[in-house]
Amino acid sequence: MKESLHNTHTNFFQPQGAYAELRALQQLRYLAQPLAAVKNVARSSASSGKHRSRALSRGMEFEEVRLYQPGDDVRNIDWRVTARTQTTHTKRYRDEKEKPVITLVDQRRSTFFGSQQCFKSVYACHLAALINWSSLKRGDRAGGLVIGTQTIDEVRPARSHQNVNRWLQLLTQTNHQLTAQSTHTEPRLADGLKKLLRIAPSGTDCALITDAYDLDDECEKILFQLARHNHISLYWVFDNLEKELPIIHDITFSNGQQKSTLNIDKHQQQQHQHYFLQKQEHVQALCQRYKIPLLMVNTKQIFMEWVTGKPAGASYGA
Repeated sequence: MKESLHNTHTNFFQPQGAYAELRALQQLRYLAQPLAAVKNVARSSASSGKHRSRALSRGMEFEEVRLYQPGDDVRNIDWRVTARTQTTHTKRYRDEKEKPVITLVDQRRSTFFGSQQCFKSVYACHLAALINWSSLKRGDRAGGLVIGTQTIDEVRPARSHQNVNRWLQLLTQTNHQLTAQSTHTEPRLADGLKKLLRIAPSGTDCALITDAYDLDDECEKILFQLARHNHISLYWVFDNLEKELPIIHDITFSNGQQKSTLNIDKHQQQQHQHYFLQKQEHVQALCQRYKIPLLMVNTKQIFMEWVTGKPAGASYGA
């Protein structure tokens, strides 16, 4: 009975099908609390807020003006108030406790593929939703960028459920615009990274969710700039067929109008596998170079593994 309930719970949150559903992404807010604990975001003392303080990433937020007390920093004296009242006053600041989290999600034609329970594009949407709900649960501002087949759209980070829901609505709409055929020239991954670089203030947590289809030299240059002042994580979403093709003979498939026959021999299988391994080595080397955590996400993976512990097959550039 217990095992049956566990399977039901697991299947409820498992990404399904060719298109993401807004309600399913919204339901992931109920998994955000366990995820926040599992990911073990670095925390310092209570006086420095929820995140480790770094000069390049943490800001100071004005709180109040009060009477000067022995031990106060003289640099914080408010000379205008002091002159007006003829009594020394000082400005008080507090550490900024929340920081922006921006999730960049790839929803282009290369992600519109899957051989397991869902397409790569759908799994990417679920990952983005879980990251955003978790960020909000930690008290951070959450938002995102989505690279679609025609445009790159954004929802600026804010600390509210309404903002995350607005972001998920945009993500779902972009996902539902995906088709196998399109005459539009798609934005590049580099274009999305450039926009992320423009809107991300120093200290932003950036989660890049993509199938790394065109993760090229230009992307690497932009990632270098982003990594200098922000924390970046790369989620590489792939389908099992991209990693290892089966040997097949005379398989007929159809789109309802035309029929084709497919054959894959041992040589073709090895070539395909070699290409994937080369790509994997390239992405891993890039992440190691810039200390970017890399998580390889197979669409056949049970989604609940992201909540209950370290994902199978995860690796890290740092």
